[in-house]
Amino acid sequence: MIAFKALILSDTHGSATAWNMVKNMNIEYDAIYHVGDVLYHGPRNPLPKGYNPALLAKLLKSEPISYVRGNCDADVDLVVLESGEMPRISICTFGKHKAVFVHGDELRNDKDRIGLLLKHCADILIYGHSHVPRLESVSGKIMLNPGSLSLPKNSSEATFATLQFESNKLCFSIRDLHGNVLKELNL
Repeated sequence: MIAFKALILSDTHGSATAWNMVKNMNIEYDAIYHVGDVLYHGPRNPLPKGYNPALLAKLLKSEPISYVRGNCDADVDLVVLESGEMPRISICTFGKHKAVFVHGDELRNDKDRIGLLLKHCADILIYGHSHVPRLESVSGKIMLNPGSLSLPKNSSEATFATLQFESNKLCFSIRDLHGNVLKELNL
């Protein structure tokens, strides 16, 4: 089986600088999954370094990217990103694993997160919103939050995630903006 590689992003909040740092790492990928809060910084966040939502939209338009809508994403974002759609939830299958992609602003705790996975008969939740990276197993379910590229919180650093699927095996990694692997989980 040919390997499939993807970047998983969240909470870029309009930072073209943060995206360029990831892009300049020259990590191979076939797809990008962005789990929300793409362009706007929101009323509760400061302006991130390199805040330029128009430039970020232009840069992302040429990428093989799928989005889910975050609480800071608006209809106008779909227009400038030329994404066609930005659903609140997306589901993908990787061999025997089923992943639910959602921003996560409506999920308050792990009970809510596991409930969503059970509702969709899935074993992997990929979500954002908290701006805090997370990669762990909870009650037999995988919780992956790539963190925020531009506005990390709770003393975390700016992060994103990678996914590699090959021969029915999945590998998730949380990486910093220097490309260092901070945490890895294999299924």
